[in-house]
Amino acid sequence: MTTPTATQREFFEKYPMAIPSAGVLFFDTPDHERVLIVKPNGRTLWEIPGGVTEARAGETPVATARREIAEELGLDITVDRILGIDSVPEGPDHAPMIAFLYYGGVLTPTQLSSIRYVDHEIGDSRFAHPDELPGIMVPRLARRVAACAHHARTGKQTPLHLQHGTNPAII
Repeated sequence: MTTPTATQREFFEKYPMAIPSAGVLFFDTPDHERVLIVKPNGRTLWEIPGGVTEARAGETPVATARREIAEELGLDITVDRILGIDSVPEGPDHAPMIAFLYYGGVLTPTQLSSIRYVDHEIGDSRFAHPDELPGIMVPRLARRVAACAHHARTGKQTPLHLQHGTNPAII
């Protein structure tokens, strides 16, 4: 791979950029009613396992999902099914984002008992019904998780295409 010239860097710096991220939905039962949520240390709101894709280092969203699961939960789980892709416009508290949400499956009792907060970023985890998420998550994330959890229950394999956490097809 060649290093971009100053002119090329300047050209690309003018493009609007979005931060890629990846998260994973894990469920506690085959009916997909409750999702695993995590509470980062020092934060008020809950999240799902996941994080920012290190795109400049060549990381893909699916690799991000796997890395974050290992760092945050100490689990070695392969994910490949995308539940949804969310285009999030810039807001007063965040940059524009493209969020990939993957299906992590149903966690077994053995997997649940082996969860460890390896990087100490996470202080707690629990399962929650999507109806519980508004008020304990950032609204756009609560909408994204609820839409993708519902999609997982349908069993459909095609991903949702969300806009700011909402499926425009069902607005």
